[in-house]
Amino acid sequence: MLGSAPQLDCKAFWRENRLCEGKPFRTDKPRAPVAVAVDDHWLLQEMAVPSAVRYFSDPEYQAETNRLCNDRCEEAIGRRPFSEVPPSRGCLRIEEVMGSRKELTEGATPWLERGYDRIEEMRSGLDRIERWSDRDLRDVIFSTGGRIAKRGGIAGASKPLATPGSRGPGTMATSILGTMNAMYWLVDYPADMDRFFETMGDIIVRYHGIVEQESGVVYRGYYWLDDNCALYSPNLYERFCMPAMNRVMEAFAPDPEHYRFQHSDSAMAHLLPLLATFGFHAVNFGPTVSGATIRSFMPRAEIHGLVAPNTLRDKGLEEVVAEVKRDFAEVGGDGGLVVTTCGSISAGTSLESIRGFMWAVQEFCRYDAPAAAAQ
Repeated sequence: MLGSAPQLDCKAFWRENRLCEGKPFRTDKPRAPVAVAVDDHWLLQEMAVPSAVRYFSDPEYQAETNRLCNDRCEEAIGRRPFSEVPPSRGCLRIEEVMGSRKELTEGATPWLERGYDRIEEMRSGLDRIERWSDRDLRDVIFSTGGRIAKRGGIAGASKPLATPGSRGPGTMATSILGTMNAMYWLVDYPADMDRFFETMGDIIVRYHGIVEQESGVVYRGYYWLDDNCALYSPNLYERFCMPAMNRVMEAFAPDPEHYRFQHSDSAMAHLLPLLATFGFHAVNFGPTVSGATIRSFMPRAEIHGLVAPNTLRDKGLEEVVAEVKRDFAEVGGDGGLVVTTCGSISAGTSLESIRGFMWAVQEFCRYDAPAAAAQ
């Protein structure tokens, strides 16, 4: 718990933050920008939601809970971070298309369970998946009755651009196969796993192509959320995960200017030399990976971080300030830092702590005089 947070004019803070956003590697801005990454894990605990199952099953209840949480957030930190529109029934996720199944239990957000217990089951599953036509795949994606909201503009006008993304291949494999199966099979059945990751890359591309068509947008760029990449050695990651990633990048981010983002809030520093080859524009890595280390491998990637979520949740203002000042000193001077947590803000982090974090950035991550904050 942070303790009593300093005074902060939230309206002025976010007004200034808008002047800082979208200017990577520039210092003609008041300070480093801030991102406050609260998610449904945080919301469930903050609001003491009595039934997670109801929250994720009842769209109207979810929207109302989000509204009440937004009221609380707006008063404390000047933001309404959660959608207040009742969610429509969604389509299957890529992992579910490939065999994983979604579980919903009390006290937790939706969870993906493995779809295969034995290597023979995976082989049979791949036989089936590889036979799908695009029509078959579309039917599977929308098998729950979900639909994609159309985003097309005026008839005859250019389609709006959107940036797709997914969990990374390393993490997808642990959800579809189970973590222990995935790790053992990489070593015991490498040819089968070559096939698995090749099929995964193909399905990701085809999946997004179908969603792109349904939504009336044009996909440019790509983002990866690959927490479990830390489980892979460099050799395993290079052999199995990177070909699938390259396949997807070639489809949706073929040119250097197409936005590329990687999130992996885990101890994955051993993969930095490989990840550096993708030309990411921005990254968000785990708290054990220092900003200086990231910058040494990725000199032109905007670093999102690097405050440890547990520090923000459990420590005092002095410790939060120390991490904010450390990160700005290491990698903030070139303008290539967005101050945020390594991954989402942990459940149990108080709004008072988040407010104190915002104050720390306002005070200690500036490119101009502090008085600019009040303008």
